Amino acid sequence: MVSPNPGLLSALLRTGKLSGLLRWKVTLSEDQIVSETNSAGWRGVWVDTTGARTQAQFIELVVKALSLNKYANDSLMEFEVAFRDYLTESPSTAIFWVGWQDLIKHNKSDTQVLARVIEDVIETTSSLVLVVGTAGSFPEIGELSLA
Repeated sequence: MVSPNPGLLSALLRTGKLSGLLRWKVTLSEDQIVSETNSAGWRGVWVDTTGARTQAQFIELVVKALSLNKYANDSLMEFEVAFRDYLTESPSTAIFWVGWQDLIKHNKSDTQVLARVIEDVIETTSSLVLVVGTAGSFPEIGELSLA
């Protein structure tokens, strides 16, 4: 189990230089992210997509986790709009995405499309999506190092 030093995430968020879609090979709990993000003045959101094997299943889980219920669960375009609105209304949001391995394993192309949509949306906000967990690899996204 690799866990970052207490306060490291909070310090990284406070610098204002941590944003985008990044892979972080650490183990974090929901309690840790709430504590660290609150300490930095950010909003931390835990998104678990365990079991999602398709784009529609991913969208359904994220819509539920972010309370975007007014949007259709199966439309990528509507999801993108809802996700952009969500991050625009609440700047300095850090989303911690766990359970992503099933999606990559069963549908790599859907995962790459979703990653591009997420990157496009967060490019225009001061938000962060961290793909966390020690197992697996997430191709084509940058990786945050503990060093």
